Amino acid sequence: MYRIVITLILSLSTSVLFAQSYSVVENDSKVIINGTSNVHDWESEAEEFSGTASIEIAEDSLVDISSLEFNVVVDGIKSGKGGMDSKTYDALNEKKHPNITFTLSDITQISSNTLTATGQLTISGVTKDVEMEVEYELQPDGTILFNGIQPIKMTDYNVDPPKAMFGAIKAGEDVEVTFNAKFAQ
Repeated sequence: MYRIVITLILSLSTSVLFAQSYSVVENDSKVIINGTSNVHDWESEAEEFSGTASIEIAEDSLVDISSLEFNVVVDGIKSGKGGMDSKTYDALNEKKHPNITFTLSDITQISSNTLTATGQLTISGVTKDVEMEVEYELQPDGTILFNGIQPIKMTDYNVDPPKAMFGAIKAGEDVEVTFNAKFAQ
């Protein structure tokens, strides 16, 4: 009897950690691309994306993210201007590479509301290692919000910045991707 009581006490007092599967909640998430040109700044929004993650939470704290994949559909990137959108799709070689992907490699640091993630970003068929600072917030309903801004130089991915009006309008090669992603079980 003594063994059973000790075993029961030990099993109840031990916190069991295990990763849970999460998916992005597309309707409550946003991915915005901001850029410049020689005429004006511009903004496009990714209207079609998906993501999955394996996240470990214990005692209302983020412990680890063992895997995370995020996918943006290139022809789902919209500026509200059809001509600009088609130039964007051409620049990103959408027919050959219809998706932009991020695959997590490692979480190198976690604090109470920020983390540092490293992973592989693939744009137009070119994959580069990236590091990003991400803010996160554990919600009372069990969802997790991830927010961050990632600078990207298009030419690093062999993407020629889009041009219009026979080259009179030229996009800058630097863009910032702002993401506000909500993940739920």
